[in-house]
Amino acid sequence: MAVYIVNILFLIYCIYLVIYSLFRCCQLVSWWLTGVQGHLKSCRNGDNYESSAQLLRVWIKCTGRIVNVNLRHHFLSTHVRFVHPTYALQKHITLMTVTDTEAIFSISDKNENVFNVRKWPFLFLAQLPTAKYLLIMPISSMIKLGEELGDPKAKVIWIYHTGRCGSTALSQVFNSLPDVVSISEPNCLFTLDQHFKNKYYSQKKQLWTTSEDYLTLYKNTVRLLLKPTFKDANIFAIKSHAYMSKIDIQLIHKLFPSFYEVFMYRGIKEQIPSMYKPLNGGNLQAEISLCVATHPLLSALFPTIRPSSLVDVSCNDPEHLNWLFNRNNMAESIDFIITVIHFAETCFHYKEAAAKGVPVVAVKYEHLQEDKVTFFKALFSHIGLEMTSEKMRLIDEALVEDSQKGSIIDQETMKFLRQTNITPAMIANANSRLQYYDLPNWDESLLLPNTISKVLQ
Repeated sequence: MAVYIVNILFLIYCIYLVIYSLFRCCQLVSWWLTGVQGHLKSCRNGDNYESSAQLLRVWIKCTGRIVNVNLRHHFLSTHVRFVHPTYALQKHITLMTVTDTEAIFSISDKNENVFNVRKWPFLFLAQLPTAKYLLIMPISSMIKLGEELGDPKAKVIWIYHTGRCGSTALSQVFNSLPDVVSISEPNCLFTLDQHFKNKYYSQKKQLWTTSEDYLTLYKNTVRLLLKPTFKDANIFAIKSHAYMSKIDIQLIHKLFPSFYEVFMYRGIKEQIPSMYKPLNGGNLQAEISLCVATHPLLSALFPTIRPSSLVDVSCNDPEHLNWLFNRNNMAESIDFIITVIHFAETCFHYKEAAAKGVPVVAVKYEHLQEDKVTFFKALFSHIGLEMTSEKMRLIDEALVEDSQKGSIIDQETMKFLRQTNITPAMIANANSRLQYYDLPNWDESLLLPNTISKVLQ
């Protein structure tokens, strides 16, 4: 990834933050004078549920990164009116961000389908550019709305994955089927997890994934993500955010036992370089935080700062967290090692779930390449879908296209990215991490338990 593009984006973002800060100060004064702020405060206290959702018009958007979670301050927006929380149930309104205080929905044009994987390979890439308005409600209203909706009535297929393993192609296949809504990598669960994870790091209290507050928010986030607005859809196929698979695989079966669960992965020496190439040098903010966290003086001055890329890929296992955030390990957390840790953590938690008897099966990308007919017959059999000649035709059409088309990692863009030279020293470093997670070494074959496509061998 061209470093100069990353630097320019960061510079623009710094300028934007100055403008936004000045604008926000003026806006808060205006809202206080006109009573908007007073109404917001009462809604946060649990009052006025019927008018607790704030509709805002978006004028400017800026995140400073090519791929980013979308927070309130990334949108320069103005108040329109207060509406009932059920306003969020419209088809063109999608849940974007959840914290412990508020839920943010993105509102696109009514004719824009942000779930169309052929146009938007990832939902989180669609929501920022298509947002014309935002809908923000206090978390108490979001929970109440989720409880009123209840669990989804349609069949739900949840796809966990290691990233860069063919999972987007799988989403595109489900997107091609007429009775399926395919949702590829929503950010809402990831933002929720990041918020609670950072609070855990700073307070070192109860593990966030076992707290009642987190589980309640997680469950209702899923409910609102799968809101019943698609009357013609009998099936939802959800692909986890790549960094959330290791958490989702621990919670989905616990909270939604009727969901069908699938884990997709790829060979070690194929997957890690594939993910490393677009990430290499592409996150200036992560590099800055790594510098601060590993510098003797700066880390003493800013003890709460941790390498943001390492925070992104870390899990919820206290033993793993202590090991990952050891100063020596942090110092080695360059982009390549980040991709190794992400892959290893995700595979580790899949193996752990399978060992506990969670009814999740695995499929391997290399098996799809060898024999797609047998691959999809095995997959469809597990999730209770009938394989027909028409479905196979639609699958063939979907797989012809570049599944990453329109994203920063499509085939054309990848041609222009600088080559990544993986040295023997890097491989040795990767092997030390893989061994920690009880995975094969770099050059060894990987076959995870319950891999239903292993019949292809």
